[in-house]
Amino acid sequence: MTMYLIDNNALGALGDRKKSAFFRGHCRVPAEVAHESRRAKHAKLLEPLTIEVTPAVLGLLADVMKTVPVGHTKFIDLYNYKGTADPILVATAIVLSTEDLFADTWVIVTQDKEVSAKAKEFSIDTMTTKELADVIDAATAAP
Repeated sequence: MTMYLIDNNALGALGDRKKSAFFRGHCRVPAEVAHESRRAKHAKLLEPLTIEVTPAVLGLLADVMKTVPVGHTKFIDLYNYKGTADPILVATAIVLSTEDLFADTWVIVTQDKEVSAKAKEFSIDTMTTKELADVIDAATAAP
């Protein structure tokens, strides 16, 4: 089954699709993304869809961060509080995609080009918010 790991920048654009059964069944957010969204109208919707950071994710987080050149601030900029969830998003997708032989296919949904590029480095697929919106619309359309 294909599952979707949603970046914070994609959540707002999905609008009421976040209330759909498809979203509840196929979409998840890392805890750090949920934390970034804690003041948004949709924060309560994310609670049952939140994936906590595990030791495995922390281990992969170190591997993801090793690929970020010193001084590079487009993927993550801790001094300006930008992209703090992005490495966790990628690490979570890697762990979820590799946790067992029959693991679901995980796709990161983001509008962030840096996240997409980093995900590709680790062979994780990405899609835009519009692409996920089209998937949700097709899945929820009346036959």
